[in-house]
Amino acid sequence: MFTSTPVLPSKFLHLKHLSVDLNAMTFPPTYDYCSLISLFDASPSLETLVLNVLQRKMLHESIVGDTSNLRQIPGHRHDRLKTVKIIGFSSAKSVVELTCHIIENTASLQCLTLDTTTGHPWHSCLTNYSGKCLHLRVDFLVEVGKGLLAIKTYVEPKVPSRVKLNVVEPCRRCHDLEPLS
Repeated sequence: MFTSTPVLPSKFLHLKHLSVDLNAMTFPPTYDYCSLISLFDASPSLETLVLNVLQRKMLHESIVGDTSNLRQIPGHRHDRLKTVKIIGFSSAKSVVELTCHIIENTASLQCLTLDTTTGHPWHSCLTNYSGKCLHLRVDFLVEVGKGLLAIKTYVEPKVPSRVKLNVVEPCRRCHDLEPLS
């Protein structure tokens, strides 16, 4: 099982664009997404990060209903990172903690996209040939609602005004999403 992502410091000195795909049908609930911070630290020239953490069934500890504080990961400045996109953003506590860490430690951040959907444009009713979104399972839509609540509660308050925050969610025309409170 994955428990960490060990990386030697400054191993990827010239890496500017990184795409990490951790999606799986059921991703190990023991994986701590914050372990990816060592990968960012090993990439001092990193400007663009795309992180796919899509899970069909979320088994990680959810931040929704959790009364404990978010972990603070000390140090680790990411001085060149400008664009971050997280596909499959959920209420998984370590995903929220990683997102907050990026916001708080990246003075160069210009755009943060949190995609609570599957991340594929053809799933959108605006681009789909049928004019209707593909069917999303009820449990996936429940997790989307929790992910949106996590964004509103934990992420939005930390986003500086200089950063453009894009939140992608399923089409409300095709999916009856009731916001969680």
